[in-house]
Amino acid sequence: MRARLFSLVRRFLKPRYPTDLQPQTGYIGEFTTWEEAKAGLPGYSDPDIAQRVAYGTTEVLSGRKAYERDSITFETRQYAFPIATALLWASRARGALNVLDFGGGLGTTYFQNRPFLQAVSQVNWVIVEQQSFVEKGKHLFRDGQVSFYSDMGEALARESLDIALFSSSLQYVERPYDMLEAVKASKVPMIVFDRTLFSSRLHDVLTRQYVSADIFSAVIPTWIFSESKFLNYMESSYTLVSKFPASCSTIENDRENRNLQESGYLFVLNGSQHHIALQSPIISENLQ
Repeated sequence: MRARLFSLVRRFLKPRYPTDLQPQTGYIGEFTTWEEAKAGLPGYSDPDIAQRVAYGTTEVLSGRKAYERDSITFETRQYAFPIATALLWASRARGALNVLDFGGGLGTTYFQNRPFLQAVSQVNWVIVEQQSFVEKGKHLFRDGQVSFYSDMGEALARESLDIALFSSSLQYVERPYDMLEAVKASKVPMIVFDRTLFSSRLHDVLTRQYVSADIFSAVIPTWIFSESKFLNYMESSYTLVSKFPASCSTIENDRENRNLQESGYLFVLNGSQHHIALQSPIISENLQ
C-alpha cells in the first residue's frame, strides 16, 4: 500500500530479483492495468523493510539519532518547510493537531517536524500503513502521540482530523482516487501532498519503478498523475493554496523522456476556517 516505496527500500538489503528483471533503474514502461504493471512481483511487502525502518526508528527514539528516513538515520533533520507551515496552520483552529499521515512509515515526517510541533499543545499523529509497519509501530510507540492503522476507512471513522498528509505515497496505491474520495467525504479541512509524480498529459499513466540493486532490487507499479485531471478533481471540494517543489525528487530517473514533475500541493476545504481566512481582506491597523 504504502508510500515512499522507492526510497524506503535500502542498500543494506540483498537483491532478490533476477538481473534480467532490472534492465536499468528508474521509471520504465507504460501499462494498461495494475496487474500488468505488477506482474506478480512483490514490491514493498518484504518484512525486512519494516524491520530495518524499525531499527532506525529505535535509534531516534533512544536519542542516538535525530532523524530517520527510509531506514537511514541522520545526525540532523532534513526539513520540508511547506509541510511544517501547513501543520502549524492546521493547528491554529483548535490549538491542537490531529494528523493523518498516509504511508508515513514509522513516523519519518513526525520526527522531521517534531521541533515545530512543540509549539502545539496537543498532537495526535495517525499513520496509515501496511500491516508489518503497524505491528512495529504499535510496539515502538507507547506514549499515545503516534498511532497506527492498516485501514484508511477505519482511521477516518475513528479520528477527528485537522490535516491529511500524502508524502510520496499516493502514486503507489492501486486505486489512489478511492483514497482521495474517502478523505474528501470525511471533509478533512486541509490536505497536503509532497513528492508526488505528475505530467502534463490529460490522463494518468501507469509505469513501473525499478529500484537500483545497490538499494534493493524491486519493481513497483507507480502512477504518474495527470496534473490537470488531479487539480480538477481536488478543486471540486478544495481550494489550492500553494504548489511547491517536492522536498526531494526522483524525476531524473524517468527513462521514457516524459517530462515529469514531482511536486507538492496544499489544499484547504471549501467553507472551512482556513478557506474563509484566505477570502478575508488584509486591513492594516494604520488604516482603521
